[in-house]
Amino acid sequence: MPTTQPIGDAEIARYEEDGAIVLRQAFGADWVARMQAAADRIMANGGPLALEYTKDTSAGRFFGDQFIWPRDEDFRAFVFESPAAAIARQLMRSSTATLFYDHLLVKEAGTKEHTPWHHDLPYWPVEGNQVCSIWLALDPVSAESGGVEYIRGSHKWPKRYIGQSFTSESSYDNPDMEPVPDIEAERDRYDFISWDLAPGDCIVHHALTLHHSAGNSTSDRRRRGFATRWTGDDAVYTPRASTIRLLRDPGLKAGDPMPCDLFPQVLAAGQ
Repeated sequence: MPTTQPIGDAEIARYEEDGAIVLRQAFGADWVARMQAAADRIMANGGPLALEYTKDTSAGRFFGDQFIWPRDEDFRAFVFESPAAAIARQLMRSSTATLFYDHLLVKEAGTKEHTPWHHDLPYWPVEGNQVCSIWLALDPVSAESGGVEYIRGSHKWPKRYIGQSFTSESSYDNPDMEPVPDIEAERDRYDFISWDLAPGDCIVHHALTLHHSAGNSTSDRRRRGFATRWTGDDAVYTPRASTIRLLRDPGLKAGDPMPCDLFPQVLAAGQ
């Protein structure tokens, strides 16, 4: 059964206030080594949702793949056996933790492509407040190597912004949302938070916290990050236009609770 050290009330309150929190050495060396090897294997043989975010004319490599756990035993073990679900359940104050999907994001040294400012929930066919991502560092991470930067408290803003494509300057098409503001042009208006990470450290962020990362063009090391996306008790399936591509139809109707074969409930109350 997956276990982790209890997360204290102060840490939960900080997550709720800031929209992101760092947990040091939340995953042990065995998990890090296992997922480092698994990440390299997936990079050499991506699945149907794998993407190369790097332009053909650019140096480096920005690679992503999603919904890996259904086809790979190491990623499946991470979902069901690592501390991830317990971490998500505690920080969301949820009696359950349901995996939405897993997401490998790698920026090799020399990569110029940045990750645009965005928050996650507009990309997802999900509604609810108990929604988070756990971003696990598989390498040492700094701002120079593409560490993620967040706007403190932005998960509480009243607006949602159109998702920005990672592969082009275009945005997802959603007339009910407005574009993300030009944050880089007005950095003095915002309160930013970020952390240098060691392998095994993770950041947990609310799915509405605005974040981005720079390229990895000035460091001499790769940046492998493995994100798992989680939903809790109040989350429901909400199909709409311009969301991420799913591995397959989950067989849910609008308003259904999230747990199903594609979105497995991993940790329930009392476990």
